[in-house]
Amino acid sequence: MKSHCFIITAPHHGVLTQESVPEPRDGELLCRPLRIGLCGTDRLVYAGEMPAAIFPRVPGHEVVAEVLEDRSSRGLAAGTRIVVDPYKNCGSCHACRVGRPNCCRLNQTLGVQRDGIMREHFTLDADRAHCLPQDEDVRRFVLAEPLTLALHVLERAGQVAGRWVLIAGVGNVGSLVLRVMQQAGARVIAWSLSEGTLRKALALGAEHAICATDPDAREKVMQITSGEGVSVAVECAGKSQAVEDCIALAAFAGRVILHGHSKLASAVRGSDLVFKELDVLGSRNSHGCFPRALRCLSDRPEVWNELISHQLPWSAVQEAFDLTKGPSGTYSKIVLDFPD
Repeated sequence: MKSHCFIITAPHHGVLTQESVPEPRDGELLCRPLRIGLCGTDRLVYAGEMPAAIFPRVPGHEVVAEVLEDRSSRGLAAGTRIVVDPYKNCGSCHACRVGRPNCCRLNQTLGVQRDGIMREHFTLDADRAHCLPQDEDVRRFVLAEPLTLALHVLERAGQVAGRWVLIAGVGNVGSLVLRVMQQAGARVIAWSLSEGTLRKALALGAEHAICATDPDAREKVMQITSGEGVSVAVECAGKSQAVEDCIALAAFAGRVILHGHSKLASAVRGSDLVFKELDVLGSRNSHGCFPRALRCLSDRPEVWNELISHQLPWSAVQEAFDLTKGPSGTYSKIVLDFPD
């Protein structure tokens, strides 16, 4: 039996090609996608800007899928709907030994270091599957994996209720961070280069939206926060300038969370960190956040559904990836739907 997959062979060049349906090994599931989401990582892989992804590469790791066959001891029935934890850790490096496998030194993420799920059939380690309610419209759970990233950012941020939180970059993950911060009681300031993105951030509930190119942008944040700066600044843009802005705008004894993958060096003085005694923390992937993400998506679906900007059929996969070449603010979450 033949199946199809989308393979990126060079920067901004992908092909839809045939392959054989894979045979699951012991401990694996054979699955078919119902909906796949494109994320910032997929955009970087497609653009050739993700060094860990070696071409040719099948992208994708955000998926709602249906189990076709279970070769594991879990005994999942055919037709069980699942979402996928796309990370695979080594279990022996320092990060794994201290209970933080999300930042495993040898981490293998679907669609990056190993081929992903942008295909009509895929196999999966059974312990990486999280079962979904069988009586709901499960397609919205395509947001589960990126929502776990936002929830991990929230865990790293600590107490935010009633406090000012600045989010630099409110795209795919940044918009989810905005949502979880807001639900945790934070007062959110959106910070972006894109006026379109800022308008979306206000619609999602940010109290203020500031364009980073405004000459008075930093001063506006200080005015909003009565001269203090923000309790937490989250960098989701992946830009070196945004890192500098977050550090500059964090209050004394504040916290800076770096989630974006900035490739260029930032001009940061150690004395600024010391004088303000800032906590500067990275936030990579997630650990143990899937159950909470699934509860969030079940409890208030209307809060999350509006984050999806484009819905396309699987047959338009090339068009979906071409959309990621557009300017910031022209899309947020792009999803591909498979026929039932």
